[in-house]
Parts: sequence; structure tokens; C-alpha cells
Amino acid sequence: MKTKTALKVAVVIGVLALVGAGYCFWLMTVPLSYDWVPVVLIGFVVATGVFVISLITSFIVLIRFRRSPSSPKFPQTRST
Repeated sequence: MKTKTALKVAVVIGVLALVGAGYCFWLMTVPLSYDWVPVVLIGFVVATGVFVISLITSFIVLIRFRRSPSSPKFPQTRST
């Protein structure tokens, strides 16, 4: 049960980071004051980094979930 919660949290954080990165990317196309340019660039880099970390975390949790003994066992199908 702990892995399902961790997976949900990682997915929510990843989605929010992706939305934040998209917003910062959109702000790069809008004429801004020079004071805001570093803020937008740093925000884009941080949001992209958080998304990548969330993606890696999701893969690790999925692998652990599939290897856990409590995961549902599916019968192996053999081709004839």
C-alpha cells in the first residue's frame, strides 16, 4: 500500500512540474522586463529537473511494486 501512495505522489508532483515548466516556457515567448528573465529561466530549469526526478521515482516505484510479493499474480500464457 505504501508504494501506491508514493506512486500517486510522484505522479502528481510530476504533472505539476510539467505544467510549471510549460508555463515558464510560454513566458519565454512573451516580452518581459529584463528583471524577470532570470526568474523565468531558473523556474524552467527547476521545474524540468523536478519533472525528471519525479519520472525516475515513478519508474523505481513501479519496478518495486511489480516485484513485491503482494502484487497480483497473473497466469503465464503460453502460445501453442
